Amino acid sequence: MPTNTHQQDLKQLSVGLGLLGVLCGFLAAYGVIAGDAEGRVNLLYLLLLFAFLPIAGLLFSVLLLLKGGGKGLAGWILEFPLWPRHMTLSLAQLGPAGSRKLWLFYQTQILAVAFSAGCLLLYLLLLLGSDITFVWRSTLLQADDLLPALSVISLPWSFWPEAQASLALLEQTQDFRLDPQAATQSGVGLWWQYILAAQLTYNLIPRSVMLLIARQKYRRQLRALETTLSNNAPSTARRPPGNDLTLADLSTSVSLPYTLLDWAGTPADLQQQVQQQLGEASEVVSIGPLPRGSDEQLPNNISVVLLVKSWEPPLAELADRLESIASTTESTDKALAGSNNSKVILPLDWNDNGLQQPTSAHLDEWRRFAATLPDWQVLQLEASS
Repeated sequence: MPTNTHQQDLKQLSVGLGLLGVLCGFLAAYGVIAGDAEGRVNLLYLLLLFAFLPIAGLLFSVLLLLKGGGKGLAGWILEFPLWPRHMTLSLAQLGPAGSRKLWLFYQTQILAVAFSAGCLLLYLLLLLGSDITFVWRSTLLQADDLLPALSVISLPWSFWPEAQASLALLEQTQDFRLDPQAATQSGVGLWWQYILAAQLTYNLIPRSVMLLIARQKYRRQLRALETTLSNNAPSTARRPPGNDLTLADLSTSVSLPYTLLDWAGTPADLQQQVQQQLGEASEVVSIGPLPRGSDEQLPNNISVVLLVKSWEPPLAELADRLESIASTTESTDKALAGSNNSKVILPLDWNDNGLQQPTSAHLDEWRRFAATLPDWQVLQLEASS
């Protein structure tokens, strides 16, 4: 459960994503509405940005919602090293699964609504401050070919007659490069209501509804977590000091033989220092978010040591990766029940002199992460002298 400080960091991340969404909406809308050298704006490009792409994104969000949430676009953006470390550490407090995925799904909706608002705001500003010339061009389509599709698109606002497409309006605003005067001047500005209705119907309103749904689901999960924690409070209070239920066990050794899994991209000399303390690894395997195939399956009867950077927050991708590796050795785990083979996460910190002890805060972050994974512990080495 995130603390108040962590909640403040998460709110700042939400604000940052919202501002980023507005800025991207401004740039995307301006890139389309600016038009050509004569200031003519292609109606079909506007519909692509304000109707078709939002519908595709909305369907993808609905799919993620039905599947229980996913990191979405916000998750990818937050992985870029542009955010303060304390904010990304606060994101790690949400845990590697449920609450993290729902929070990222919630942030994706914030990003999408902010993008929609940015597009709409720039559109209204340009309507007020400039004379937008709406035309359409197509080599294959004629006015009577395009009218049925535009009529279907405008069905949700059929009560708004001024925002409907018509054959006469399409004929008036069809533009030909060889005849730039073909579009009738009386009709080039009449599409603004149609485009406005399309933005509201297919972009801003449905995204706002999706945002409310995501917010409600996330808050419901937080309330359920609070209830679980309150129900466990009495038993927690009776535990001896220092035995935090949310922290995995801390180990100082690993059973031999072992495989060294490198998630951190650790330099070779540091890998050697690790092996000097733990013993020589039977195999060193570099792993990433995506599986590499059967060559990454772990051998039988062997321990696992996972190298991570202590200062980087644990992410859901790592938890999913470990689960996929564990699934390939499930039968092995059953066969090894009661053996001394172990699975440990080794957070590494280093400087020019070699390995050094991770900070207590970073170590606790990884212990909380390991506590969410079955049978994983955290390993702590001695610092280099």
